[in-house]
Amino acid sequence: MSLNWSFTIEQEIHKGKHYYIIRVTDAATVEEGMKEIQEATEGAIKLYLKNKEPVPEPIRKEQFKGNIAYRTTSERHYHIAKAAKEMHKSISKTLDELIDAGLEKLNLSVH
Repeated sequence: MSLNWSFTIEQEIHKGKHYYIIRVTDAATVEEGMKEIQEATEGAIKLYLKNKEPVPEPIRKEQFKGNIAYRTTSERHYHIAKAAKEMHKSISKTLDELIDAGLEKLNLSVH
């Protein structure tokens, strides 16, 4: 158990609940890895059902189009516009960079 495994951790929020997605990579081939993931998924689903808990549904990235209606205070809008001008970027690009920095600070995946 003390071997140096590689892994990634992502946090998702679904219906107000926080979930962690932890991926362990140790398969010799993609096919072997996919088989192990399928077995782990089946085991997790059986555990949810055994505990009479709802099975979390996957969140599909293709459901998101990249358009967000965002309202803020005039003061915050001013500061974002000022930062955008100083960075020679659009407000949208500046917001993307600010959000990316915040997600990284929270150890959430970016992109």
